[in-house]
This record gives sequence, C-alpha cells and structure tokens, in this order.
Amino acid sequence: MEECMHARPGGRFDPGMTEGSCPVCGAGVGAAPGEPVAMHQQAGSLNTCPGSGQPAT
Repeated sequence: MEECMHARPGGRFDPGMTEGSCPVCGAGVGAAPGEPVAMHQQAGSLNTCPGSGQPAT
C-alpha cells in the first residue's frame, strides 16, 4: 500500500503539508493547487477571506 505524501508519522493527515495556498491572502489552506480553498479567515480579521472556494495556487 502506498503511503499518502501528506501523512504524518502515525498515519494522520497533515493539511499543512499540502502545497496549495489561498490566491487572495496566501495562507496555506490544506488543498492541492487547483482544488477549492476551504473557508478561512485572513490573519487578523474576523471576516471570511474572499479567496474561500477559489482554486488554490
């Protein structure tokens, strides 16, 4: 069985190891490039980032 390249020791998924980032704020979003960005907030803001749902870069 192939091991996921995003697996941490112990077999847990680590979204911080994905390459994609938000096209608006640049945050690491746990999505591969081209995949939809998860809902998140820009650093220091309580509002949802407008990059949420857009393809990760």
